[in-house]
Amino acid sequence: MVTHRQNNKRPSGFTLIELMIVVVIIGVLSGLAIPRFMEATKRAKYSQARLHLKRMYQALLDFYAENGCYPRDVWPNIEPPGLVANYLDEWPSPDRDPFNAVYDYEEWEIGGGYSWIGVVYLGRDLIHDGGVESGSYYVKNGISGELLSYGNDLYIVVDTRGKPCP
Repeated sequence: MVTHRQNNKRPSGFTLIELMIVVVIIGVLSGLAIPRFMEATKRAKYSQARLHLKRMYQALLDFYAENGCYPRDVWPNIEPPGLVANYLDEWPSPDRDPFNAVYDYEEWEIGGGYSWIGVVYLGRDLIHDGGVESGSYYVKNGISGELLSYGNDLYIVVDTRGKPCP
């Protein structure tokens, strides 16, 4: 006589509820991690822009030390005349920037033959967040050598009373 033993073991594998719980947990963890990852990525991109601004600041100080004046204002993403090759390796172009943003060298007249000198990084929206001309946030705030941010922009003040080249 053949006897069958009764098998009291559970079938192997996960139930549908167990799988759904795992999927929900993974979803919640992803929802928490992805925004933090995106913020860390944005901070890393802006840190590269800060390094470029510090190099430009030093190059402009060296230019002033040799010439006794600062270059005249140029259009956004155009390098100031005489700066690149002599004092700076390159002027960063949008195709090499993580946000495809531009750097804007500024020389705004403040009167008496003096100008505010600085470089603005337009950030990911490519808009001057503080306005333009001599009434802007950039001119009214900051001291020489200070690297600040406003909106999506970064800027470095080179000189608050600089002498522009003729």
